Amino acid sequence: MSYRLLLIEDSPTQLLTIRRNLEAEGYTILEARNGAEGLVRAYNELPDLIISDVVMTGINGYQLCRLVKNDSELSGTPVILLTKLDGSIDRFWGLKSGADRYIPKEPGFQNLILAIREILAESKVQPRLRILPDSARAPAPEEINGRLNQLLERLLFEATIIDEVRRIGEDLLDIDLITEKLFALLSSILNYQSCAVVVNQGAFSSLQLDLNDDTQETVVKSYVSKLALQLGLPPMREEGIKAGGLIENALTQPIDMTGLRLGLLIVIPYPNQAYKPGDQKVVRLIAEQLSIVLRLYRSHQQREGSVISS
Repeated sequence: MSYRLLLIEDSPTQLLTIRRNLEAEGYTILEARNGAEGLVRAYNELPDLIISDVVMTGINGYQLCRLVKNDSELSGTPVILLTKLDGSIDRFWGLKSGADRYIPKEPGFQNLILAIREILAESKVQPRLRILPDSARAPAPEEINGRLNQLLERLLFEATIIDEVRRIGEDLLDIDLITEKLFALLSSILNYQSCAVVVNQGAFSSLQLDLNDDTQETVVKSYVSKLALQLGLPPMREEGIKAGGLIENALTQPIDMTGLRLGLLIVIPYPNQAYKPGDQKVVRLIAEQLSIVLRLYRSHQQREGSVISS
Protein backbone atom coordinates (compact mmCIF):
# COMPACT_ATOMS: atom_id res chain seq x y z
CA MET A 1 0.00 0.00 0.00
CA SER A 2 1.46 3.38 -1.00
CA TYR A 3 1.41 6.55 1.07
CA ARG A 4 -1.37 8.99 0.20
CA LEU A 5 -0.29 12.60 -0.16
CA LEU A 6 -2.72 15.50 -0.33
CA LEU A 7 -1.46 18.09 -2.83
CA ILE A 8 -3.07 21.54 -2.57
CA GLU A 9 -2.18 23.79 -5.51
CA ASP A 10 -4.28 26.42 -7.30
CA SER A 11 -2.25 26.37 -10.51
CA PRO A 12 -3.49 23.54 -12.81
CA THR A 13 -0.10 23.39 -14.54
CA GLN A 14 1.86 23.17 -11.29
CA LEU A 15 -0.62 20.66 -9.89
CA LEU A 16 -0.15 18.35 -12.87
CA THR A 17 3.66 18.69 -12.87
CA ILE A 18 4.06 18.04 -9.14
CA ARG A 19 1.58 15.18 -9.25
CA ARG A 20 3.47 13.40 -12.04
CA ASN A 21 6.77 13.75 -10.17
CA LEU A 22 5.30 12.32 -6.97
CA GLU A 23 3.39 9.51 -8.68
CA ALA A 24 6.67 8.48 -10.33
CA GLU A 25 7.98 7.94 -6.78
CA GLY A 26 5.12 5.55 -6.03
CA TYR A 27 2.87 7.86 -3.99
CA THR A 28 -0.90 8.09 -4.33
CA ILE A 29 -1.87 11.73 -4.86
CA LEU A 30 -5.07 13.39 -3.67
CA GLU A 31 -5.79 16.78 -5.23
CA ALA A 32 -7.30 20.05 -4.05
CA ARG A 33 -7.41 23.37 -5.92
CA ASN A 34 -7.55 25.72 -2.90
CA GLY A 35 -7.12 25.78 0.87
CA ALA A 36 -10.76 25.30 1.81
CA GLU A 37 -11.16 22.34 -0.55
CA GLY A 38 -7.91 20.90 0.77
CA LEU A 39 -9.07 21.05 4.39
CA VAL A 40 -12.35 19.34 3.56
CA ARG A 41 -10.50 16.58 1.74
CA ALA A 42 -8.03 16.25 4.62
CA TYR A 43 -10.93 15.68 7.05
CA ASN A 44 -12.60 13.23 4.70
CA GLU A 45 -9.59 11.09 3.82
CA LEU A 46 -6.89 11.67 6.48
CA PRO A 47 -3.83 11.72 4.16
CA ASP A 48 -0.41 10.62 5.36
CA LEU A 49 1.11 14.00 4.47
CA ILE A 50 -0.11 17.37 3.16
CA ILE A 51 1.77 19.44 0.58
CA SER A 52 0.42 22.94 0.08
CA ASP A 53 1.24 25.95 -2.01
CA VAL A 54 1.59 29.14 0.03
CA VAL A 55 0.18 31.85 -2.23
CA MET A 56 -3.44 30.90 -2.96
CA THR A 57 -6.69 32.82 -3.21
CA GLY A 58 -8.85 32.57 -0.10
CA ILE A 59 -7.03 30.64 2.61
CA ASN A 60 -3.26 30.71 2.01
CA GLY A 61 -0.78 28.02 2.93
CA TYR A 62 0.24 29.62 6.23
CA GLN A 63 -3.38 29.80 7.40
CA LEU A 64 -4.09 26.26 6.22
CA CYS A 65 -1.09 24.97 8.14
CA ARG A 66 -2.22 26.68 11.34
CA LEU A 67 -5.70 25.20 10.98
CA VAL A 68 -4.30 21.70 10.46
CA LYS A 69 -1.87 21.90 13.38
CA ASN A 70 -4.55 23.26 15.74
CA ASP A 71 -7.14 20.59 14.92
CA SER A 72 -7.36 17.51 17.13
CA GLU A 73 -7.96 15.16 14.19
CA LEU A 74 -5.37 16.57 11.81
CA SER A 75 -2.60 17.91 14.06
CA GLY A 76 -0.45 14.78 13.66
CA THR A 77 -0.42 15.06 9.87
CA PRO A 78 2.91 16.41 8.54
CA VAL A 79 2.66 19.54 6.38
CA ILE A 80 5.11 20.72 3.72
CA LEU A 81 4.73 24.27 2.42
CA LEU A 82 5.89 24.42 -1.18
CA THR A 83 6.36 27.90 -2.64
CA LYS A 84 8.15 30.30 -4.94
CA LEU A 85 8.71 32.58 -1.93
CA ASP A 86 12.18 31.93 -0.53
CA GLY A 87 12.91 34.96 1.63
CA SER A 88 14.09 34.50 5.20
CA ILE A 89 10.92 36.12 6.52
CA ASP A 90 8.76 33.79 4.42
CA ARG A 91 10.63 30.73 5.68
CA PHE A 92 10.44 31.96 9.29
CA TRP A 93 6.69 32.54 9.04
CA GLY A 94 6.14 29.18 7.39
CA LEU A 95 7.88 27.30 10.21
CA LYS A 96 6.12 29.43 12.84
CA SER A 97 2.84 28.40 11.23
CA GLY A 98 3.68 24.82 12.18
CA ALA A 99 5.01 23.50 8.87
CA ASP A 100 7.30 20.48 9.07
CA ARG A 101 9.25 21.74 6.04
CA TYR A 102 9.31 24.93 3.94
CA ILE A 103 10.63 24.16 0.46
CA PRO A 104 11.09 26.41 -2.60
CA LYS A 105 9.68 25.16 -5.88
CA GLU A 106 12.33 23.92 -8.32
CA PRO A 107 12.52 21.91 -11.54
CA GLY A 108 12.15 18.21 -10.80
CA PHE A 109 11.16 18.88 -7.16
CA GLN A 110 14.04 16.77 -5.83
CA ASN A 111 14.18 18.62 -2.49
CA LEU A 112 10.46 18.04 -2.08
CA ILE A 113 10.83 14.33 -2.77
CA LEU A 114 13.73 14.08 -0.33
CA ALA A 115 11.75 15.92 2.37
CA ILE A 116 8.76 13.60 1.90
CA ARG A 117 10.99 10.54 2.33
CA GLU A 118 12.59 11.98 5.46
CA ILE A 119 9.30 12.97 7.09
CA LEU A 120 7.59 9.67 6.39
CA ALA A 121 10.64 7.79 7.67
CA GLU A 122 10.80 9.93 10.83
CA SER A 123 7.10 9.47 11.58
CA LYS A 124 7.44 5.67 11.36
CA VAL A 125 3.76 5.32 10.50
CA GLN A 126 2.25 2.83 8.12
CA PRO A 127 0.26 4.16 5.19
CA ARG A 128 -3.29 4.86 6.30
CA LEU A 129 -6.19 3.04 4.79
CA ARG A 130 -8.39 5.16 2.57
CA ILE A 131 -11.11 6.72 4.70
CA LEU A 132 -14.58 6.90 3.21
CA PRO A 133 -15.94 10.47 3.32
CA ASP A 134 -18.07 11.29 6.35
CA SER A 135 -20.05 14.40 5.52
CA ALA A 136 -21.15 14.74 9.14
CA ARG A 137 -17.54 15.10 10.32
CA ALA A 138 -15.92 17.25 7.65
CA PRO A 139 -16.71 20.98 7.58
CA ALA A 140 -18.25 22.44 4.47
CA PRO A 141 -15.98 24.81 2.52
CA GLU A 142 -18.00 27.81 3.71
CA GLU A 143 -17.34 26.82 7.34
CA ILE A 144 -13.57 26.94 6.91
CA ASN A 145 -13.37 30.75 7.08
CA GLY A 146 -15.31 30.64 10.34
CA ARG A 147 -12.79 28.18 11.79
CA LEU A 148 -9.93 30.35 10.59
CA ASN A 149 -11.43 33.44 12.23
CA GLN A 150 -11.88 31.52 15.50
CA LEU A 151 -8.28 30.34 15.38
CA LEU A 152 -6.93 33.82 14.68
CA GLU A 153 -9.07 35.24 17.49
CA ARG A 154 -7.70 32.62 19.91
CA LEU A 155 -4.11 33.29 18.86
CA LEU A 156 -4.67 37.02 19.38
CA PHE A 157 -6.13 36.32 22.84
CA GLU A 158 -3.13 34.18 23.77
CA ALA A 159 -0.70 36.80 22.47
CA THR A 160 -2.47 39.44 24.57
CA ILE A 161 -2.15 37.31 27.72
CA ILE A 162 1.56 36.76 27.05
CA ASP A 163 2.08 40.48 26.64
CA GLU A 164 0.14 41.31 29.82
CA VAL A 165 2.10 38.82 31.96
CA ARG A 166 5.43 40.04 30.65
CA ARG A 167 4.45 43.61 31.47
CA ILE A 168 3.95 42.53 35.07
CA GLY A 169 7.65 41.90 35.37
CA GLU A 170 8.78 45.19 33.83
CA ASP A 171 10.83 47.06 36.44
CA LEU A 172 9.13 45.09 39.23
CA LEU A 173 11.40 43.35 41.71
CA ASP A 174 8.89 43.18 44.56
CA ILE A 175 7.02 39.87 44.83
CA ASP A 176 4.01 41.55 46.47
CA LEU A 177 3.60 43.93 43.53
CA ILE A 178 4.17 41.15 41.00
CA THR A 179 1.47 38.92 42.49
CA GLU A 180 -0.92 41.85 43.02
CA LYS A 181 -0.81 42.59 39.29
CA LEU A 182 -1.00 38.89 38.46
CA PHE A 183 -4.14 38.43 40.57
CA ALA A 184 -5.71 41.46 38.89
CA LEU A 185 -5.04 39.92 35.47
CA LEU A 186 -6.26 36.45 36.42
CA SER A 187 -9.45 37.71 38.05
CA SER A 188 -10.29 39.60 34.86
CA ILE A 189 -10.13 36.32 32.92
CA LEU A 190 -11.31 33.60 35.34
CA ASN A 191 -13.94 33.53 38.06
CA TYR A 192 -12.32 31.98 41.13
CA GLN A 193 -12.80 31.67 44.87
CA SER A 194 -9.08 31.70 45.63
CA CYS A 195 -5.82 32.00 43.78
CA ALA A 196 -2.37 31.14 45.14
CA VAL A 197 1.17 31.71 43.95
CA VAL A 198 3.96 29.74 45.63
CA VAL A 199 7.45 31.15 45.05
CA ASN A 200 10.63 29.14 45.55
CA GLN A 201 12.88 31.40 47.64
CA GLY A 202 15.67 28.83 47.89
CA ALA A 203 15.67 27.64 51.52
CA PHE A 204 11.92 28.11 51.82
CA SER A 205 8.79 28.89 49.80
CA SER A 206 6.65 31.98 50.15
CA LEU A 207 2.91 32.04 49.61
CA GLN A 208 0.82 34.81 48.06
CA LEU A 209 -2.98 34.52 48.22
CA ASP A 210 -5.97 36.23 46.67
CA LEU A 211 -9.09 35.18 48.60
CA ASN A 212 -12.65 36.06 47.67
CA ASP A 213 -13.82 34.18 50.75
CA ASP A 214 -11.69 34.87 53.84
CA THR A 215 -13.24 31.93 55.70
CA GLN A 216 -11.33 29.62 53.34
CA GLU A 217 -7.87 31.00 54.18
CA THR A 218 -6.80 28.18 56.53
CA VAL A 219 -8.14 25.50 54.19
CA VAL A 220 -6.43 27.01 51.15
CA LYS A 221 -3.10 27.48 52.93
CA SER A 222 -3.15 23.88 54.16
CA TYR A 223 -3.99 22.52 50.72
CA VAL A 224 -1.39 24.63 48.92
CA SER A 225 1.31 23.79 51.49
CA LYS A 226 0.78 20.07 51.03
CA LEU A 227 0.68 20.37 47.24
CA ALA A 228 3.87 22.44 47.13
CA LEU A 229 5.80 19.83 49.10
CA GLN A 230 4.46 17.03 46.88
CA LEU A 231 5.66 18.91 43.80
CA GLY A 232 9.18 19.39 45.09
CA LEU A 233 9.17 22.91 46.52
CA PRO A 234 10.84 23.86 49.84
CA PRO A 235 8.65 24.11 52.98
CA MET A 236 6.60 27.24 53.52
CA ARG A 237 8.28 30.10 55.32
CA GLU A 238 5.15 30.80 57.33
CA GLU A 239 5.05 28.61 60.40
CA GLY A 240 2.05 26.68 61.65
CA ILE A 241 0.61 25.70 58.27
CA LYS A 242 -0.64 22.15 58.55
CA ALA A 243 -1.04 19.81 55.61
CA GLY A 244 -4.65 19.80 54.51
CA GLY A 245 -7.01 17.72 52.42
CA LEU A 246 -8.07 17.81 48.81
CA ILE A 247 -9.80 20.75 47.14
CA GLU A 248 -11.87 19.67 44.16
CA ASN A 249 -11.48 21.05 40.62
CA ALA A 250 -8.48 23.28 41.39
CA LEU A 251 -6.20 24.13 38.50
CA THR A 252 -2.54 23.58 39.39
CA GLN A 253 0.31 24.60 37.13
CA PRO A 254 4.02 24.34 38.03
CA ILE A 255 6.16 27.35 37.16
CA ASP A 256 9.38 25.90 35.75
CA MET A 257 12.41 27.06 33.82
CA THR A 258 15.53 25.14 32.73
CA GLY A 259 15.00 22.28 35.16
CA LEU A 260 14.27 24.54 38.12
CA ARG A 261 10.86 24.64 39.83
CA LEU A 262 10.35 28.31 40.50
CA GLY A 263 6.91 27.94 42.02
CA LEU A 264 3.27 27.01 41.54
CA LEU A 265 0.17 28.76 40.28
CA ILE A 266 -3.06 27.40 41.77
CA VAL A 267 -6.56 28.58 40.88
CA ILE A 268 -9.43 27.33 43.06
CA PRO A 269 -13.03 27.59 41.80
CA TYR A 270 -16.16 28.16 43.80
CA PRO A 271 -17.92 25.00 45.06
CA ASN A 272 -19.66 23.02 42.30
CA GLN A 273 -17.79 25.01 39.67
CA ALA A 274 -15.58 23.21 37.15
CA TYR A 275 -13.15 24.83 34.78
CA LYS A 276 -13.13 24.06 31.06
CA PRO A 277 -10.09 22.86 29.07
CA GLY A 278 -9.68 26.38 27.72
CA ASP A 279 -9.35 27.70 31.27
CA GLN A 280 -6.59 25.19 31.99
CA LYS A 281 -4.78 26.38 28.87
CA VAL A 282 -5.00 29.99 30.06
CA VAL A 283 -3.49 29.05 33.44
CA ARG A 284 -0.73 27.06 31.72
CA LEU A 285 0.02 29.95 29.38
CA ILE A 286 0.22 32.43 32.25
CA ALA A 287 2.49 30.10 34.24
CA GLU A 288 4.84 29.74 31.26
CA GLN A 289 5.25 33.50 31.03
CA LEU A 290 5.35 33.91 34.79
CA SER A 291 8.43 31.68 34.83
CA ILE A 292 10.33 34.46 33.06
CA VAL A 293 9.14 37.04 35.60
CA LEU A 294 10.05 34.85 38.58
CA ARG A 295 13.45 33.99 37.11
CA LEU A 296 14.27 37.70 36.89
CA TYR A 297 13.02 38.21 40.43
CA ARG A 298 15.06 35.25 41.69
CA SER A 299 18.23 36.50 39.96
CA HIS A 300 17.78 39.90 41.60
CA GLN A 301 17.27 38.31 45.02
CA GLN A 302 20.37 36.18 44.60
CA ARG A 303 22.42 39.26 43.73
CA GLU A 304 21.07 40.91 46.85
CA GLY A 305 22.03 37.81 48.87
CA SER A 306 18.49 37.09 50.10
CA VAL A 307 18.01 33.79 48.23
CA ILE A 308 20.01 30.66 48.92
CA SER A 309 20.38 28.68 45.71
CA SER A 310 18.50 25.39 45.64
